[in-house]
Amino acid sequence: MSTIAILTPSFLPDIEGFKRLHRSVLRFTDDETMHHVIVPRRDLNVFRRIASPRLQVWSESEFLPDGFVATAGLAALRRRVPVLPRTINCSAINLRRPWPPVRGWILQQILKLSAATKLGCDCVVIIDSDVVLVRPMPAELFFHGTAVRTYEKPGAITVELTRHMLWARAAYDLLGIPWTGETSLPDYVGGIVSWDPRVAAECLKRVGTVAGTDWATAVARRLHFSEFILYGTYVRHFGTPQELSFCAPATMCHSYWSSVPLSLEDARTFAAGLGPQDVAAHIQSNSATDQRIVDRVLSELTTNAAP
Repeated sequence: MSTIAILTPSFLPDIEGFKRLHRSVLRFTDDETMHHVIVPRRDLNVFRRIASPRLQVWSESEFLPDGFVATAGLAALRRRVPVLPRTINCSAINLRRPWPPVRGWILQQILKLSAATKLGCDCVVIIDSDVVLVRPMPAELFFHGTAVRTYEKPGAITVELTRHMLWARAAYDLLGIPWTGETSLPDYVGGIVSWDPRVAAECLKRVGTVAGTDWATAVARRLHFSEFILYGTYVRHFGTPQELSFCAPATMCHSYWSSVPLSLEDARTFAAGLGPQDVAAHIQSNSATDQRIVDRVLSELTTNAAP
């Protein structure tokens, strides 16, 4: 039987959202499905108090590539003292290439890529702390035979999506694919994203070969990067026919990505848009939506969504 593992990077400020996500994992996934969370060392004890039989709490250091040293304390200091220079906002140092320091956003992506190859499962399902499952998510959703589901939305990245285009160009560069002025590309970013660990390992191997260094150093020096677009681009250009046989255009997660805060009425309108194939909902944490609204709407969805 093919197995999945759920992977979530998190930290103390997100713990309430993470608890909600984990409760939904316990409710809506198979008893054999483990939930793995990666947190800074200073947050280990708090997350371990959740004490769930299907939760494995890892320190960032356990998945940091060789030569990387976590500096989460500096990142925490930067959040507490916002007048400090942004250069202090570093979460790790790559001793092979200390500058620029590794920012938290990039470190999370490196940790996902590293952990995805080491969890001993057939499929890694990446879900962030601001997502909640609202319907059953059995392992078989992610497999067609031995092929692992790849989310790919054709033509969704256009020149108007500036950041996505930067991420796509970075993926092309890291994978050694010539950039020919593409104006429309598939999108691979979603609230629920699944990876084949063997394909992820091959992807990272190619990044290292193209860069002439270890893959993590190649990624860490990027200012613009998306782990999801890197993996999806690798599958699209280098995947075998078998690996390409299960590309799906929906993430199965109904998401609110805007940075504009939702009112309660808007949040309920968003919730009403949950599709019949969606198994999760997601209000992006940096939307600055009042947490009481997020909690209320997502709790209602978790309670009321039809199986």
